[in-house]
Amino acid sequence: MKEQRKLPALRAHIDQLIGKGWVIAGRNPLALRKGRKSWVVNHGMLISEDLAA
Repeated sequence: MKEQRKLPALRAHIDQLIGKGWVIAGRNPLALRKGRKSWVVNHGMLISEDLAA
């Protein structure tokens, strides 16, 4: 079966983050959260958001 996922390296990195306690906080766009830290996947990039602002 042919691999249909795009950006497998990003997927692997996100899997590692989930293994370290990050949780999926949203799916469209994909958002990850751990404590007060939050990251969003935008155009194939994982972008940090400062929630303290």
